[in-house]
Amino acid sequence: MAFFDLLIVDKQTHLRAVAGDQSEALAILGKQLDQKLSLEDSDEACDVYLLDEWTNGPHYVNPTIRVFATAIPSSLS
Repeated sequence: MAFFDLLIVDKQTHLRAVAGDQSEALAILGKQLDQKLSLEDSDEACDVYLLDEWTNGPHYVNPTIRVFATAIPSSLS
């Protein structure tokens, strides 16, 4: 399992999740935000999040990953 920090750029806050991979982490973090998170850019997505993935030990070598979000109304989730 890896640790994931999702930085919310405009609010300078972050969320944390423990997950098996990036896809699982984005699903967990997206549910907390009521948004669909993706590593893929699209015309309707905006990048206000940065994802940091690390395991026990130094994680400064891992690059921060841009994450794109598309809002999902609560009634559809």
